[in-house]
Amino acid sequence: MQTKIRDIASNLAEKTQNWLRNPWLLSHRPFKVIDNVYFIGTNWVSVYLLATKKGLVLIDCAMQETLYQIIDSIRYLGFDPHNIKTLLLTHGHFDHCGAARAIKEMSGCEIWIGKDDEFMFTERRDLIFFEDRVPPFKIDHFFDYQANLDFGNFIIQPIHCPGHTPGTTSFFFDALNTSQVLSCAIYGGLGASLLARSDLLRNKLPISLQNKYCSSIEKVIGRNVDVVLPSHPGHCIDHDFFSIAANDDGTGQEFIDPDAWRRMLSKKKDEMLQLIESKK
Repeated sequence: MQTKIRDIASNLAEKTQNWLRNPWLLSHRPFKVIDNVYFIGTNWVSVYLLATKKGLVLIDCAMQETLYQIIDSIRYLGFDPHNIKTLLLTHGHFDHCGAARAIKEMSGCEIWIGKDDEFMFTERRDLIFFEDRVPPFKIDHFFDYQANLDFGNFIIQPIHCPGHTPGTTSFFFDALNTSQVLSCAIYGGLGASLLARSDLLRNKLPISLQNKYCSSIEKVIGRNVDVVLPSHPGHCIDHDFFSIAANDDGTGQEFIDPDAWRRMLSKKKDEMLQLIESKK
């Protein structure tokens, strides 16, 4: 498992360098998941747009280099990017928050993130990774995990899920899709490629993040989730997220899979347990 994780990390680093040089390679057409919930991300990183009664809400914003794609996707769907009122960040890595400053300056939106990731933007910017690609931005709010975020037609529950980063945050909300009320969820960070013991020591992060990763999954794996919104399209277990979208007829029925949440999290937890057992 240790070798596999290292191979994944090395391969991803090489791909990332190429994507930063050639961001158009990541372009993907936006699509509706269910009513008022849209995918506007890239081939690599998910970005979701929620059309709420209190303006547009984005969950993550991807890299600064792909911002033009995100803006084009918003307009393609018939929305005005200047109406973005809120940006919710799952965690502080560059591929999820890189475009935050540009979006804030364009729209005046408020930015939220988990408090335990704040240090990544102050004394440990190196942990953002490719931090020179992430212009500093003002964080307006930290999530209160005892309080929901009310956007009128969406009430979002943030849940602290440390592991991938100390402040990783997952989001849960119900959405009305025609006559159905569907439970939706995005797990804030499932990548384990930098959670090997040696990598944590090198990055001066606590080894306890490994166990927290597993505990966080255990905390939410039993929740009823009809629609999984992966933070990376490739995190879907049985089918690529884009394949599911291609098979959907616009009703959102293809995205409904009440067992997908459990399968996805179980697989990731098993991978982490193997990594912990390797003690490397």
